Amino acid sequence: MKTIGFLGFGEASFNISEGLRDEGLSGVRAFDAGWQREPYGTVVRERAERAGVTLENSAEDLIEKVDIVVCSISANMAVPVAQQVASFLRPDQIYVDLNSAGPDTKVEVEKIVAPHATFVDVAIMGTVPGNRHKVPMLAAGKGAQEIADYLNGFGARVTALEGPAGKASASKMFRSIFMKGYVMLLLEAVVAGRKFGLEDDVLVSIRDTLASGDFLKQANDMIARGVIHAERREHEMDEVIATLNSLDVDATMSVATKNKLAWCVSQGFREHFNAQPPADYHDIFAVLAR
Repeated sequence: MKTIGFLGFGEASFNISEGLRDEGLSGVRAFDAGWQREPYGTVVRERAERAGVTLENSAEDLIEKVDIVVCSISANMAVPVAQQVASFLRPDQIYVDLNSAGPDTKVEVEKIVAPHATFVDVAIMGTVPGNRHKVPMLAAGKGAQEIADYLNGFGARVTALEGPAGKASASKMFRSIFMKGYVMLLLEAVVAGRKFGLEDDVLVSIRDTLASGDFLKQANDMIARGVIHAERREHEMDEVIATLNSLDVDATMSVATKNKLAWCVSQGFREHFNAQPPADYHDIFAVLAR
C-alpha cells in the first residue's frame, strides 16, 4: 500500500486525511511549517491526533517516508515550496499539487518537480468539510490516472482528465468565475433588498427561477437568450445601478454585469443570429472566433 504525506495540514488536508483513514488508509503523515508555533500549532496537533496522522519535523523528513506527496498550502506558496522540496523528491514518487492555483502556476510547479518526481495537477471542485475525501476532484498531468485509481480505491471521487498539467486547475478557475461571482451577486441583491425590507422576497424569487427544471438546459437557454437580448438588458442595468446609487448601495457586481452586456453587444451576436437565440449555446463560439 502506498503511503501519503501532506505538505501543509490545513482544513483540506485534515478533512481528506480523516476520510481516507476511515476508509482504511493508514500511515498518513504530514508536515506543516506552523505546527510547532502557537497558537496555530495546537490546532494542527489536534487535527493530526483526530485524523490519526503522524506529524513530521520537516518537509525533508516527510518526503523521505512517503510515496505520494500532496502539497496543500496557500496558492501563492505553491512555487516557493516546490523549489524548496524538489531536491528531496525521488523518481518513484508522485507529487500532487492540490493548491487552488491557476494553470500557469501549476505548469510552473511541474517544471520544478518533473525532473525529480511524477507531477499531478489536482483541483478540488467542491467544499471539503462535509464531503472530506469524497469531494469531487479533477486530476491532470502525467500521473493523473495513477493517482485517481489509487485514491478512488479508498472511496475518493477523482476524475482523471486527458491532457497536460494545468487543465484540472483551469477547470476550477473557470468554475470559480461563477461560484464566487454568484455569491457576490446574491450579496449585492440582498443588501439592496434590505433597504425596502425585501431581502427574503428577492431570494425566494431567485430560487423559483433557478431551482426548477434541468440545470444544463436552463443554463443553455439563459446564455443563448442573454447574448441576443444584451442591449435591452444593458439599459435595464443602467436603471439597476441608478437605483443602487440612490440607496447608497455598492453596485460593483451590477456595473460589471452592465459592462459584460455591453461586450456582448459589441460582439454582434444579435445580428449574427438574426435576433433569434441559438438552440445550442456552443454556437456563440463561432461568432467569437471571427
